[in-house]
Amino acid sequence: MFWMILGGLCMLYYGVLTYGAGGQQLTVAWLVLGFFFLAAGLWRRYRRRHPSERKLPLWWRTFSGTSLLLFLILCTVVWGRIVVGMMSSLPPGLPYVVVLSQVENRGESREELRERLDCAVEYLNENPETMVIVSGGWDPAEGSSRAHTMYQYLLHCGIGSNRIIWETHSKNAVGNLRYSMSIAGGPEAEIGVIASDYFTYRAMRIARNLGMRNARGFAAPTAAWLWPHRILQELLWVVHDKFLGITP
Repeated sequence: MFWMILGGLCMLYYGVLTYGAGGQQLTVAWLVLGFFFLAAGLWRRYRRRHPSERKLPLWWRTFSGTSLLLFLILCTVVWGRIVVGMMSSLPPGLPYVVVLSQVENRGESREELRERLDCAVEYLNENPETMVIVSGGWDPAEGSSRAHTMYQYLLHCGIGSNRIIWETHSKNAVGNLRYSMSIAGGPEAEIGVIASDYFTYRAMRIARNLGMRNARGFAAPTAAWLWPHRILQELLWVVHDKFLGITP
């Protein structure tokens, strides 16, 4: 019964993400998990009702059990590092901060971007000499570049246009950081990286891989109801980036 309830919850969450929140990236993972847990529940129920039938081969049970254990270990390690990355903060007096657009994160809510920008505004008000780089290419949902959207928001919040630097060429976080590094003066530049909390760990891994030795991360908060999906999403992206050599 436990596995079937868990499967039903995964499918319900899939529905919320797909229809209630306008669609999110990698939502199909919750549907797959839902079917997996339902199948596991149905299999356990079948085995209880037919205990005399032949069990699965030992090699299959060993393989599946080992695979599940390794997956849980991977989840624990990656999620632990994500949580540690969420504790990042910026020292005062940095010459530059960059607000990541995360434009490749399809389905991202405007609230997530607003949280990052609000964190930038707070830091800029406390450090009047700091410049801010708004980095992001064309966003079809906005009908303009993500950098322009962020620029307008910062102006509305009272940040002077002379403190805002645009960067509209990047299409993903790697581009965000690469172009921002060039604007700030190269790999040795001191720069604060403002990202959503779940993304901070991966953003800093990308920054280190680009040679940004003095980059510091800052984690902007994310809505609690999105947390399960964002953490699962980051697990998949960390593995994806590792295999492609995007992060060390």
